[in-house]
Amino acid sequence: MKSIHYDAEGDILSVTFVEAAGQKHTGIELTDQIVLYYNPDTARPLQLVVLSYRALLQASRRSPLNLDGLAHAPAKVRATVTALLHSAPLAAFFQMVETPVTMSPSSRLQEIFAPAMPQTVASA
Repeated sequence: MKSIHYDAEGDILSVTFVEAAGQKHTGIELTDQIVLYYNPDTARPLQLVVLSYRALLQASRRSPLNLDGLAHAPAKVRATVTALLHSAPLAAFFQMVETPVTMSPSSRLQEIFAPAMPQTVASA
């Protein structure tokens, strides 16, 4: 993981897994407030952006978030993104919940840092 940035004022979590510059990338709205960018050629996540992170975290504790953006995606995209959500590094952010085949996938957000942690964390 390259960096994690949390903007407390805007309640926006941005996680960069690898630099997207020079890579083919596409984004998919998992929900109105969660966007995942990934490389469709390598099926590797590039960036995750979560708007209203704390609010979504609390809401997902009560009831799993419906990832309805996947329901409207083409089958190949849906399969790729679902596999990404079930594996590292995205599995650290999402606890996938089994749903009937006719429903959109659901997930609970995972808290990834303590509130006392600095707003930006970078690793090599």
